[in-house]
Amino acid sequence: MMNKRLKQGSTFLLAVALTFPLLTLPGAKAASAIDTDAECSIEFDIGGSSELLNDGVTVQVNLYKVASVDESGNYTATGAFSKLDLSSVSADNLDTAAATWKERANKAKEKLTDSDGNTVVEPTETVTLQNGRGYKNKLETGLYLVDTPKVITTNYTYTFTPYLVSLPTNNYYSGNGASDDWIYDLTKEYNSAVGLKPEQHVRYGDLVINKELVDHNATFGDEATFVFQIDITTLDKKKETRIEELTFSAAGKNSVTITKIPAGSEVVVNEIYSGASYQLTSDRNQINQTVKIIATDEKEADKAGAAVEVSFTNEHNGRTNGGYGVRNNFKLDKNNQYQYTQPAAKN
Repeated sequence: MMNKRLKQGSTFLLAVALTFPLLTLPGAKAASAIDTDAECSIEFDIGGSSELLNDGVTVQVNLYKVASVDESGNYTATGAFSKLDLSSVSADNLDTAAATWKERANKAKEKLTDSDGNTVVEPTETVTLQNGRGYKNKLETGLYLVDTPKVITTNYTYTFTPYLVSLPTNNYYSGNGASDDWIYDLTKEYNSAVGLKPEQHVRYGDLVINKELVDHNATFGDEATFVFQIDITTLDKKKETRIEELTFSAAGKNSVTITKIPAGSEVVVNEIYSGASYQLTSDRNQINQTVKIIATDEKEADKAGAAVEVSFTNEHNGRTNGGYGVRNNFKLDKNNQYQYTQPAAKN
């Protein structure tokens, strides 16, 4: 006869939409014994509408067997995870239980690398997701750490929270009169596919403004300052304007680098002040130059592009006017308050 209430013990599966489409919380026993020799399977599914569902985007999920499980649903940690605390957690407070198992998952992930960041534990199995979905079968029973490495795309990075999943599991604590039968196949067919919820992070790139001054008006010994307006429109249509300047005391070349611009942004660079006695000498199209920002971060992953560059050339226009521009280091924020901003680095 099936128990109507699971004993608080070692394994169950709980749907918690705020954390994952499906979050595994080991912590309860069913009425029947676990067939520890049975083969298990698991299906991963990325919900939502992110670019991770597109053709050509691959997501790799690593599975690490953290512990074996006995017929009663009790875990025994193994190998590099042998010192991991896998004792029973009360299911009376599901939020507390979720927090406990989340912390244990993080501690399990710490075992994967040494203090220098070198990998010391290889995955038991890997699952490759295409179009946001992947499947793996012929898995042994036990407790597994699910760890999904960071995914880097052209304009974003995606990270995933590690967690622990029990094979087999049961859906009793998901409510709605779910049975406490052991589920050996965590797939959509059995309404038990494991959801992955990626967190999206913007990548950033740099813009280099190059300036060449062909000749210099030294009549008054004045420095010549050139001011640029940088209008940024991000992929999510947010707008920002930055002001930068370059100052010359003699003819020559100089540049300024504007950093941390969201990748994929459309940027229009306009030379709004060309000194009191100077004019642009190149193509008139130089006045407003439009470029798209390429991500220059993720160098350690060999995913960094080159900084985008624009160039302006000026010469003395024959007048003897002195003049010097002043850069405004204050920017109006979303609350209509002026905030101080650091000048960009001169190269």
